[in-house]
Amino acid sequence: MRYLFLSLCLCIGLSMQADKIEFRDLSFKEGLEAAAEEGKPVFIDCFTTWCGPCKWMSANIFTDSKVAQYYNENYICLKIDMEKGEGVDIAKKYGIRAYPTLLYLDAKGERLLVSVGADRDPQSYIDNGEQAKDPERNLPYLLSNVDENFEDQEFMYDYFMTTSSANMIPEGMVDRYFAQFSVEEWLDGPNWEILTRTADDINGKTFRVILDNASLVAEAQPEDGASFIEQTVFYALANQLYRARNEEAEAKYQATRDEILNIGFPGSEKIAFRLQLIGFQKSENYEAYGAALVENVEKFFWDDANELNNVAWTAFEKVESPEVLKRALLWAKRAVELSPEHHIMDTYAHLLHVNRQTEEALQVELKALELAQEQGASTKSYQEFIDEMQNS
Repeated sequence: MRYLFLSLCLCIGLSMQADKIEFRDLSFKEGLEAAAEEGKPVFIDCFTTWCGPCKWMSANIFTDSKVAQYYNENYICLKIDMEKGEGVDIAKKYGIRAYPTLLYLDAKGERLLVSVGADRDPQSYIDNGEQAKDPERNLPYLLSNVDENFEDQEFMYDYFMTTSSANMIPEGMVDRYFAQFSVEEWLDGPNWEILTRTADDINGKTFRVILDNASLVAEAQPEDGASFIEQTVFYALANQLYRARNEEAEAKYQATRDEILNIGFPGSEKIAFRLQLIGFQKSENYEAYGAALVENVEKFFWDDANELNNVAWTAFEKVESPEVLKRALLWAKRAVELSPEHHIMDTYAHLLHVNRQTEEALQVELKALELAQEQGASTKSYQEFIDEMQNS
């Protein structure tokens, strides 16, 4: 009887375990009112309908039993589209510019924590919830104690990691913080983590010092020092190029690009090539785009599956030259060898088909379909392409 009683208790406990986060059908104002009434903070999943990681998080994280139980017990949970209704004003009020963003608020609507992105570890969501509730680790605590801890690297690590997600780092704060250390002290421990998270202003004092000491950075951080510099410069310049919609903005972009790239740091030639491709795409000059690919893809992208896949697909869609399409087939094949993912196989199959190797293209696309099905990804376009090849 004792064994039966324990078994029944275990079964009842398991049956009561939450299978998903229960997002309440409340307005933002009603959510704050419920928080005040129940003595709980508010958790908001700030999403958009086009955000793939938002959908993945909803399907894989919010249905995790431990995550669901934690949030249902500790938070008033809301789910708000940031591009519809009151979500537009919420996004503006809290400076939300990337998705998914998880917003933690007290009953007055003050930020306790902001988390950007869809981490694959369910425990990280519980850790975020705990930090938001902790009066000695959350955002209000860090903001009110930063001055007296400005030289403490461990404290400032928490400060910068938390405020960067919330878009709340004061202007000049990064430069002021690093000015108290030597360059060598930037490149190790918490300071290196702070640097890679916050020093993204290529015109800022801190990043210019990094550029001037690029060799030292690469030596001190051999695994990711050079790539940090390269990616920071590329994304900053690419963003400026995309936004250059008149002659004045274009001239400003070109001046900044030339000034930065003429420093000659490791990776500058690759950045110049990537920017050149964007420029050709922006002007829809795909003849020049294809010629640039043939000249430089194997020099700069040969060991990067994602870059190879991206340029191979763009060539398939936009370039008419048979010579370029043959080379793109080579790049797509190499990408599959490096990373045999279903979307990369799909690119390879399309280029096999356009190069009149339809039988092999069909086999590759069938494999892509199989992998996509195993991973729960959308397969509609894959099936349509298979049907097209089988019927042609």
